[in-house]
Formats: sequence, C-alpha cells, structure tokens
Amino acid sequence: MQENKETSVRIMEWKELQEKERSRMEDLLMQSVRRLEPAYWVGVKLQDDCLYGAFCFHENLEAKKRVMSAAFLLNTQEFLMVVLKDEKKVLYNCPRLTGNGGMEETLEAVFESVLKRGQQKVEEMERYLIDMEQEIVGGKIHRNRNSSIFECKRLLTVWKNDYVQFLNMIEGINGLEEKKKDGQGAVLNEESACYFRVYENKLKHLTEETQFLYEELVHIREALDAALSYEQNRIMKLFTTVTTIFMPLSLIAGWYGMNFEGMPELHWRYGYIFVSVLSVMVVVACFWFFKRKKLF
Repeated sequence: MQENKETSVRIMEWKELQEKERSRMEDLLMQSVRRLEPAYWVGVKLQDDCLYGAFCFHENLEAKKRVMSAAFLLNTQEFLMVVLKDEKKVLYNCPRLTGNGGMEETLEAVFESVLKRGQQKVEEMERYLIDMEQEIVGGKIHRNRNSSIFECKRLLTVWKNDYVQFLNMIEGINGLEEKKKDGQGAVLNEESACYFRVYENKLKHLTEETQFLYEELVHIREALDAALSYEQNRIMKLFTTVTTIFMPLSLIAGWYGMNFEGMPELHWRYGYIFVSVLSVMVVVACFWFFKRKKLF
C-alpha cells in the first residue's frame, strides 16, 4: 500500500480488499470487479466520479489462461488498483511501486511495466524470426519448421489481441476524459491526462510492431514454401539428369539384346569390348554435356 499527502495511491491484492474494512472507493471498486468480472471483460467506463478500468494479459498459447489481470479506480485525488492475478509478478517486480511517489509516478510505474514486458516479448520474437528467416535463406530446412511458424502465429495473435484490448482501454480513458472536460468536471488532473495521451502513442507503436511481426511471419512462410519448392525442384532435376544420362545405355542394351544372326558384332571377337567402351563413352559424353549446361 502506498500513500501520499497530496494524492492517495494504493495497490492491493484481491484477497486483501475482501478482508479489510473498505472505504467508499474500495467498496465501489469491489462491486465493479464482481459485476464486470475483469477475467473476461477488458475496458474502461465511468463509475460515479471515477474512471473504472480492467485489463488482463496472456503469457502462453492457451487463450483462457491469463498470467496477469487487474482492475483500478482513478480520479483527481486517488488511484486505487486491485491485482487479481499476477503469476509473473510483472506489477510487483517494478521497484517504483515500493516507494512513496505521487500519482503520476505510480501510473508510470504500473502501466510502463506492462509496456516494458510487451516490448521485451516483441523484441525476443523479432530476433527469433530473423534467425529463422536467415536459416531458411541459408538452406537449413527442418522438418518441424512449419510447426514453429504456426506456434509463432498463434502466440502473436494472442499478444496482438491483448495489446489491442489494452490500447482500447487507454483510448477509452482519453476519450472519456475529453468528453468530461467538454462538459466540465474532469476526472483526471492535467498531469495524469497528459501521461495517458503519451502512453496511448507508445502503446499504438507496440501494437503496430506486433502487427508487423505477424505480417513478417507470412513472408517467412512464403520463403519457406519457396525454399521447399526449390529443394524439390533441385532433387527432381538431379533425378531427371541421371535418368537422361543412363537412357542411351537402355537403347544400347535393347539394340544389342536382339538375337539376329545377321548382326555383325554377334560373332565379332571384340564385340563385347566395343559395346562396353561405347557405353562408357556415351555416359561420359552425357555427363560432360549436362555439367557444361550446369544442370547439376
């Protein structure tokens, strides 16, 4: 729990909120959590004179498994957040949450920690995709490459949906604040409102990077298909060349396999040697021709 003389900043767990004697803000937050169920709902709405928001994030490919979910109430005087789930300790590992900073410092600590986590995951995925594409271009094609691409696609889809939902929440905060400001009685002070506008731009950039990686994955899949087609064509060309080289030998064997008594080479002393030398010469000539044409 954190407090400040000018602004009240409090972060607590769901169990703590249930067991303590609650203030009006805390009771309002608890009722909102129970009614809107942040495990399934992500967004922001006006709640009396406060902004109520809820967000959650995934960490793996299971669409129903979330490693972090939280809800908060925010107005000009107080920021109250309840952490419902935080398996990776994304929020609690932020050192600025343990200090006595004001509301703007706490907002930055909470939301920037989420943004930083997302940026790290995107950067790791970007390096992984670059290495994958480099291996494909270099001719290293593994049997499980298609499976790896599909898993990356699923993971990026989950991340993209999370960031888009989180961006919608931040845009909702800014939109509701502008609407309130036009009708007087703004919920946020000027510093907090300015921070959310800046944070919206950062989150848009992260969402665009995730979308870019998703599109890059499509190009990698196309590069893999092209590499597989090239490898298959190379193998077929090799087989065709070998078959073409030995095709004249089949003609020679068929020609001299006919048992006609009038065949001159049939009773010739050097007939066998002649056919053997002829076969070798034909193979060497075909090999030289195809090598010169760079067919293998």
